[in-house]
Amino acid sequence: MDPTVVGTRQSRRDDVLDAAIEVFHDKGYAAASIQDVAERVGVLKGSLYYYIDSKEDLLSHVFDTSDEQSRAIMEGVTEMDAPALEKLRSFVYEWSLWHLSNLERASVYFREWRHLDGRQQGAVRRKRREYEGFLIDLLEATKAEGQAAAGLDPRYVCFFTLSALNGLPSWYRDQGGDSAEYIAGAYAEMVVGMVRGTAAASRGRVRG
Repeated sequence: MDPTVVGTRQSRRDDVLDAAIEVFHDKGYAAASIQDVAERVGVLKGSLYYYIDSKEDLLSHVFDTSDEQSRAIMEGVTEMDAPALEKLRSFVYEWSLWHLSNLERASVYFREWRHLDGRQQGAVRRKRREYEGFLIDLLEATKAEGQAAAGLDPRYVCFFTLSALNGLPSWYRDQGGDSAEYIAGAYAEMVVGMVRGTAAASRGRVRG
């Protein structure tokens, strides 16, 4: 097949996926329709089925491509020739930046996963456990290298960090305030500071 044709079709498929993300974000997956996506792309509804099978297929692609991008970030961090603390800093920065640079995609990812079928929901849960495991391993390595507070509980730091990152799309607006890079850097420094010595992240905290 002519590579130009393949490239054009892939480009149009990307346009359809981008439009679906916008529509799912604006209207919610349940209320959105294929017609809405077609209108956003600027094509007839029937033409859309040349690139997709169904609305469910579109949502599945949103999750698949998002997971591919997240996996690329983790692979980049894994390949770094650096102490674990620097890998942690880089991971938090890059994943924060991904959320801030993909606000609509990230919102759809964390809000609409329950509309996937049972098999796909199971896959999403497994992938989220992989993300948690990756971050916990980084925190364990930081602790083993003596760069973390002795009583640090990696599980709680992991849950706290992921909750903070996943919440970024709920409040960030790119309207002349601090840049996405600045906020990502601030989040990275806060997590690193917590790991290096915040007592609240340690075991043995007195409960009120």
